[in-house]
Amino acid sequence: MEKTIILSTLGPILITIGGLLTWFIKSKKDDLLLSEEKSRESKMKTYEELLEPFITVFTFTLTEKQKQIGIDKLKTLEYRKSSFNLMTFGSDEVVKSFNKIMQAFYTIDANQFEDDEEYALIMLTLISDLLLNIRKDLYTKKTKLKRSEMLEFMINDIQKYGERINIRKV
Repeated sequence: MEKTIILSTLGPILITIGGLLTWFIKSKKDDLLLSEEKSRESKMKTYEELLEPFITVFTFTLTEKQKQIGIDKLKTLEYRKSSFNLMTFGSDEVVKSFNKIMQAFYTIDANQFEDDEEYALIMLTLISDLLLNIRKDLYTKKTKLKRSEMLEFMINDIQKYGERINIRKV
């Protein structure tokens, strides 16, 4: 008799504990997903702000003056703030890629190359590497895209340079 009383009270207690545990785990999972979504949105905003000058350069319908305005954004306070946000919230790979591009701007003189194509390849490699790392950070690390494929939508003769961009050491 005592066993049946214990079993009859133990059943509802176990069901209640199981329900509470399930609710607690689901609540924590939902909180984590919400936090990840907010983080992704913040990263996307920062990445968009950092990419804007590069997008300007690759917009062939703009005049040289308009492109220069885009490039001059690299020196603005807002751009610096976005850079600091990147250092705080960006993935290691994105931070490293961004730093390499900025160091290239600071240290490489386009006039030192006899062939404009070589300088362009360096910059295309760095920019495509940044785009690929942003994609990996926001969506999937298992992407099968190559660096050159990140630029195909905006460079009409990318096949001419694609292999050199893909194999070039960053």
